[in-house]
Amino acid sequence: MTRDEQVALGRELAGLLLERHGREAIVAVGLHGPLARGEDGDLEVAVVTAGPGVVVPDRVLRLRGELVVDLAAIDQDAYLAEAVHIGPAWPLAADQYVHTLALHDPGGFFERLADAQRQAAAETGDEVFRAAAGVNLAQALDQEQAARRAEAGGDGVAALFAVREAAVLAALTLGLLSRTSWPDVAAALRWASAAAMPPGFAGAFALAVAPDSDPPLAVAALGEALDALTELGRRDAVPFEADDLAAFL
Repeated sequence: MTRDEQVALGRELAGLLLERHGREAIVAVGLHGPLARGEDGDLEVAVVTAGPGVVVPDRVLRLRGELVVDLAAIDQDAYLAEAVHIGPAWPLAADQYVHTLALHDPGGFFERLADAQRQAAAETGDEVFRAAAGVNLAQALDQEQAARRAEAGGDGVAALFAVREAAVLAALTLGLLSRTSWPDVAAALRWASAAAMPPGFAGAFALAVAPDSDPPLAVAALGEALDALTELGRRDAVPFEADDLAAFL
């Protein structure tokens, strides 16, 4: 199925949704993900409703044996609130707010959504980005420990899985600290493998996520990369560790 055929299916689905719920209930329907960026991918459909009282069930189904259709509905106020939130997933979440292929958008909602996200990212203070980065860094270090335990126990599959999880979290940490976003996880890992900061990070990170790295090598390289990232976090006052329980009060 070509991209044009996929988009045509999206338009057909948008028409059916409008027929079912009415034009007053559906503010906008659009595609995000790869199709919105002119690439091939699944049909990721965003349905924006007029309010929480309009019930459009979320669905993820394989259509006609060849195309996954992921339909997610959200009311317009909630979607705008999501767009301006800067949290741990921001480097990967931002794309859906700024890249949407409108299938039905008479009021220009998706343009407002993109403007809201860009403005929030530009105006939010560094302390908010550091706080979100701290969440990711703490979890990355936890996954590193899981990888070490699995590798020591001879479970290479679990070790590599934990390395991958830690690597994604490390990339998100750097994305937040540099205010960099990506369209997907693969792009995030590629970027982190060539990151200019912190010193000593990129080479070790690239080795950790290389497909031909065996578990001992991947775990050791991940440790080196996270050592560099931890040093950066401490230097830049990223809140990822505490000396006592008072920090939680």
